[in-house]
Amino acid sequence: MAKKRGYEVVTAGDMIKNVSIWIVDVILVIALGLTLTYLFGTRVRMEGNSMTPTLSGGDRLLLNRAKGKILPIERYDIVVYHLPGQEGVNLKRVLALPGETLQITEGNVYINGERLPESDFTRTIAYAGVASTLITLREDEFFVIGENADASLDSRFTNVGNIPAENILGTVWFRFSPFRNLRFLT
Repeated sequence: MAKKRGYEVVTAGDMIKNVSIWIVDVILVIALGLTLTYLFGTRVRMEGNSMTPTLSGGDRLLLNRAKGKILPIERYDIVVYHLPGQEGVNLKRVLALPGETLQITEGNVYINGERLPESDFTRTIAYAGVASTLITLREDEFFVIGENADASLDSRFTNVGNIPAENILGTVWFRFSPFRNLRFLT
């Protein structure tokens, strides 16, 4: 840019360059915003009480869609999945990962023959269902269970079974409603 008597002279080429840079910046910000919204902004609503005490009916949650697609799902993650032939989605906690064996005996959960430590997620399992015998998960399956096991329809039941990875939409990472219970759930 040339200066003439204390003023900057802006050429048409400079203006085109500045506008082009601005347009590219705007496009990048919009693309980043859409990507983040897709990965972390998908909302779901908890129905029922199968995940009490962590989640309650009516809780509104944000989903991390990168888990299961880009990042691995881990034991104790709360996954959101759909079952073929059913409307809506389900939320349950992952107990067993692909390729593992699982068995529930006398209320205790055994993964690959080792007892899981008792936690809020495994303390109340009175009904073992299909997990009363040894289950071996395929390389694309997860075994899920509700925290309120007595009120949960989960992998212990034959009409649910193990959850294929392709049916998992993501993991719950943030509760945004009700506001008094606002918190990260990872």
